Amino acid sequence: MPMNRTRNLTAGAVGTLLVVAATSFASPWWTLNRLRAAVERHDAEGVSAEVDFPALRDSVKSQLLGSIARDAGTNAFAAIGQAFARAVADPLVDAIVSPAGVAAMVEHGKVSIAKPTRDAGTPDAEPPRDKPPQHKPPQHKPHYALHYRGWRHFAVTAEDGGSFVFRRAGLWSWKLAGIELPRN
Repeated sequence: MPMNRTRNLTAGAVGTLLVVAATSFASPWWTLNRLRAAVERHDAEGVSAEVDFPALRDSVKSQLLGSIARDAGTNAFAAIGQAFARAVADPLVDAIVSPAGVAAMVEHGKVSIAKPTRDAGTPDAEPPRDKPPQHKPPQHKPHYALHYRGWRHFAVTAEDGGSFVFRRAGLWSWKLAGIELPRN
């Protein structure tokens, strides 16, 4: 009798571990689906729940300043340009890294630090006064490729080659914490 009990407990523990491992492995897809669903509903709070905005702002700011530094090269005015870029980076990044900015990137499948346009397709856009509000969805639903980058990170590569980088925020939770711009 004690042997059967031990065998049952062992089988139950192994089964539980397999369920925990499988659900933990699948959790990035659930996070991506929640984010896409919030974007489709134009739910700014839903988008915000899936994003670590301070980490995302740091990621965007470092890439923006890095891009400016690479473009400046050995130009004599590079130091002036870089100082100016640092002065305008914070307000620019704050304007780009918002629920509406993240929603626009996810909806259109493009990782970009260009300021999203305020058209009827963005969640916080104001409708034209002479026309009723309309939402213009993208011509096609973007496809993403999801790749684990270890236990704590996964990346979702967008159609333009850029990536959304998510960081683990618990056993089954993830937050969008960075982007990687496409290589030109």
